[in-house]
Amino acid sequence: MKYFWTAGLVLTLAACGQAPNPAPEDVEVEAGSVGDAFDPATAEISLDASPQSDTQIRFVVTTNLPTPVEVMAGVALAGQKPDDVFIGHSERVTLASPRTEFVLDTSSARNALPSGEYDAEVSFYPRWGAENGNPAAKTAPELEATDRITLGGSGEDRADAERRNELQRWVMGNIGMNVPWNRESFEARLGPAEKGPSTMSRLHDAYYFPDADMTFLVNRLKNEVTVWRVGDVTE
Repeated sequence: MKYFWTAGLVLTLAACGQAPNPAPEDVEVEAGSVGDAFDPATAEISLDASPQSDTQIRFVVTTNLPTPVEVMAGVALAGQKPDDVFIGHSERVTLASPRTEFVLDTSSARNALPSGEYDAEVSFYPRWGAENGNPAAKTAPELEATDRITLGGSGEDRADAERRNELQRWVMGNIGMNVPWNRESFEARLGPAEKGPSTMSRLHDAYYFPDADMTFLVNRLKNEVTVWRVGDVTE
């Protein structure tokens, strides 16, 4: 299954012995590249992925592409449907040689990843993958390699994470500012709410919905939702 990755942090992995930018301690690369006689019809890429911790995955990528090239490397929760709220993390990475090893740290993901099975993926797109690297790689086709892993992640259950994402998507798509407030109706849709004080003004209360991980700031005088926020907040 293909995923459209959002470009994130670019990690440049220099080949061994290429000063002045030595490879990081957790990155190992093999010096050298494929020769000038590159046949695009034979282009290939492979991946061996293994968890190093609850949030870190070691990638070993092997390719016969003319290097250096840039690829998208990431993990995606296995079995997601096209219309699901995407759960995963990706980064743009430079392959400096035919064999490149690096660690993907998912702790920098926008949302913490739940525990479960993930598809580790590495994808090469010639349109931009060779732009800042070896121009010979522009003639290669799109390439992708995957490997299934089990990740400890945040410890959150997959079902809870998926429910939270769906509830947040519903709020973002249906609830605007100054919507009439009815606690019973919102709890029927989002689960039980926890009422607390709001620092927005003395006229506001904060209703936090743990299942959705969202807070509604409600104006008591007008009996309406002034605004909603992601997370447990007071204003």
